[in-house]
Amino acid sequence: MSLTGNSASAASSMKKEKNILPELLSPAGSFESLAAAVNMGADAVYLSGKNFGARSYADNFDNGQLENAVRYAHLRGVKVHITVNTLIGDKEFAELEEYLKFLNSLHVDALIIQDLGVLSLAKNLGLCMQFHASTQLTVHNLSGALAAKELGFDRVVLSRELSFKEIKYISENCGIETEMFIHGAMCMSYSGQCLMSSALGGRSGNRGRCAQPCRQLYKSGENKEKYFLSLKDMALIERLDDIKESGVTSLKIEGRMKGPSYVGCVTKIYKKCLEEGRQPSKSEINDLNRIFFRGGLSSGYFDNKKGRAMFAFNKPDNPYKKETSSLETKILDEIKDREDKFKIHLTAKVNIAVGEKIKLIVLYKNKTITVRSNNTVEAASSNPTEKERVIQQISKTGGSVFIFDSISVEVTGRAYVPIKDLNYIRREALKMIEDEILSDSIDIQNRNESISLNHSAGCDSSLSGMTASIFSYEQFTAVKEFEESTGKIFRLIYVPVRLLGEDYKRFISDKDRIVIEPPSIIHDSEYEKYIDFIMRLFNLGFNKIRVHNISEYRRIFDGFKIFGSYRMNITNSNSVKLCSVIMGFSSVMLSPELSIPQIRDIAKGSDIPTEVCVYGYQPLMLTENCILKNLDSNSCKCNSIGCITDRLGKKFPVIKDGTNCRSVLLNSCPTFMADKMEELKCYNIKMYNLNFTVESPNEIKRICKAYLCGENYRPEEFTRMHFYKGIF
Repeated sequence: MSLTGNSASAASSMKKEKNILPELLSPAGSFESLAAAVNMGADAVYLSGKNFGARSYADNFDNGQLENAVRYAHLRGVKVHITVNTLIGDKEFAELEEYLKFLNSLHVDALIIQDLGVLSLAKNLGLCMQFHASTQLTVHNLSGALAAKELGFDRVVLSRELSFKEIKYISENCGIETEMFIHGAMCMSYSGQCLMSSALGGRSGNRGRCAQPCRQLYKSGENKEKYFLSLKDMALIERLDDIKESGVTSLKIEGRMKGPSYVGCVTKIYKKCLEEGRQPSKSEINDLNRIFFRGGLSSGYFDNKKGRAMFAFNKPDNPYKKETSSLETKILDEIKDREDKFKIHLTAKVNIAVGEKIKLIVLYKNKTITVRSNNTVEAASSNPTEKERVIQQISKTGGSVFIFDSISVEVTGRAYVPIKDLNYIRREALKMIEDEILSDSIDIQNRNESISLNHSAGCDSSLSGMTASIFSYEQFTAVKEFEESTGKIFRLIYVPVRLLGEDYKRFISDKDRIVIEPPSIIHDSEYEKYIDFIMRLFNLGFNKIRVHNISEYRRIFDGFKIFGSYRMNITNSNSVKLCSVIMGFSSVMLSPELSIPQIRDIAKGSDIPTEVCVYGYQPLMLTENCILKNLDSNSCKCNSIGCITDRLGKKFPVIKDGTNCRSVLLNSCPTFMADKMEELKCYNIKMYNLNFTVESPNEIKRICKAYLCGENYRPEEFTRMHFYKGIF
């Protein structure tokens, strides 16, 4: 794979001297929060337009507000990163293209991107900005950061689940900028790997509409009711010395759904501690706890620790209120007072002469701006315009960033000067200076590049039919017994690498149709052992492998046929094309958040086989914390299948991801489409997947008969997921 990205500026910034502080990046869900972030010391802000951002319930910015926001920030030396970090449907790309061109005209500094199809479009448009890989891309190891670089990203936002040691290792070796979260809310699931809100209520986190079902009460097996999926907020304010040594480029504060008092308070404290190279005071720690309280703060995964101490099992009903009114008032007052520190000081001279146009000369740094009025000055019939009146009018800079330190006025003759003429020359002069400052802030050349289409595709047009995913050897045996008794054959069988590791000989006779299923998450400490075993399997003839995210894709897979998992979040034709032509995938499973018409349109234009999951308990969460360990006795039970129960009595199974103590939370009932297969087969979909996780061997045989033999069977409870009710 040879994907060239213009990351020279990013790479050079990686070599910055140690005394240069990392960027402090603050959230701005509204203009008030933007002003709070800027005035309290943020080096950059991240915000969203009305569409395509992952916090659709924030106020956000329409196009006019975006233009004002960018000008406001840039005039004060603060960069602006725009979130375009939702998944996109095919029919939205025309609107998205116009939006990206608009952002380019504003000279925003960076786009934060989740969807690989959006990246492809942005690069083809030759936008003058950086591209940042969103945390929604689940980059959690060095391989993922390298893949992001090869795809053309300039920066990668690392998963929150990484430790200091892992962050440092990636930052020092990936060759592009890295960004990490240092404060704010923590999702229970890896970002980009949560479908819980989408499946339960049709409000997709991948579309910025998460309803936060993880913040609700659940019952454990011992019938205890707590907030078992609700993590405390992260606060790394006491670990800034370590962070500064990690090589991270940018430190991100979460909170686009929170108000200006929160943004201002958190930004101020982190900025002061960073600049002064000190630990926070007790009062500053207290303020961080007061301004937003969800049962306390934690260091998250930074110290490579997990467990019950990270959880807000008894979180308050309203985390925004903890005797904060006086603190909020104090912060809001300070935000307003700090406006003056950004004032740009000017000197002006006004020349007025009867019969000539007014001339305004403004000195800004070492530059001179000259503006003349449209009209010539007339002689006064009675009361001539006084110098004091001219000074007063020119001084009216309103709420702008400018202030005149001195204004001199020379008047020749008895002149009458209309107020509108003075307002005009002042506005024109200030606009010219603004434009000069804003043009100086543009430091990225037009990239005018597209992703190089030079990786040979791994397309296999013979791929079609039913596929099966199994979780245990007993399930594999059940599938085989079904095949032997009916003569119906699965085209592919996805087998977890842990089962192959236990005894690959049990699968060797089926190696030509077995697809190695890696764990969904592979940290760097686990990666070398994993790669060694994968290559051993390859040498034994297992030459097919599944990829869940770009963190699992790297050049070492050359020679493998690569199958994209639904965890790749493929929702549009652009992403399919990138996976096919650039990454060399043999096939790709489409997102379970797509409707039948959307699946049909993608499959129709795809140059590789597309796959959809038509049966299974859909994974809703992928968590670094072991859910079962934290439920009751604090002892790990994840080698068995557990469950949690919601307030409606729905039971959600919990299984293990790979061999490590990570959890996968499944839907309470399976997706079922056996009675709709004839309809689906009309839409050029090549492969249909049955995903077995918690089913018994007998259940598996019955389900297989329903799908492959037409047996009349339905589970007692099931869902159609989004086949008939998409979220786009």
